Amino acid sequence: MKYENMKKNTLLTCVLIGFVFASKAQSTRDDEAKPSTPVYQASKSKKKLSFSMLFKSKKTNSQKLPYEQKEEFEKRMKAVAKEKSKEARIASKPQYSNKSYFGHKREPKKRAVGKKKYCKICEFAH
Repeated sequence: MKYENMKKNTLLTCVLIGFVFASKAQSTRDDEAKPSTPVYQASKSKKKLSFSMLFKSKKTNSQKLPYEQKEEFEKRMKAVAKEKSKEARIASKPQYSNKSYFGHKREPKKRAVGKKKYCKICEFAH
């Protein structure tokens, strides 16, 4: 009698474990959309290298003379300074510096209390 109960319990346990694994197998389906294959741009045509061109030394940054490096550095610094001054000039516009603009290109109209409209941009009524 005990042997038959043990058989039934073992069989029941195996069946339950089988159901658990089967349910997990069904739930691991990929619901997410798979990304499409990337579209590659046409590569630029490269010049064919001859055998002698393979061994020619190319001038790198470390091989440049000190005055050449200094000139390049000054050129880069001038470009950065020019860009920063342009950004500062743009930031000084009232659109960015005046608080009443708050995301608007032009200052919003000031309407009477009963006629105020809800603004989608700044989420205020003005």
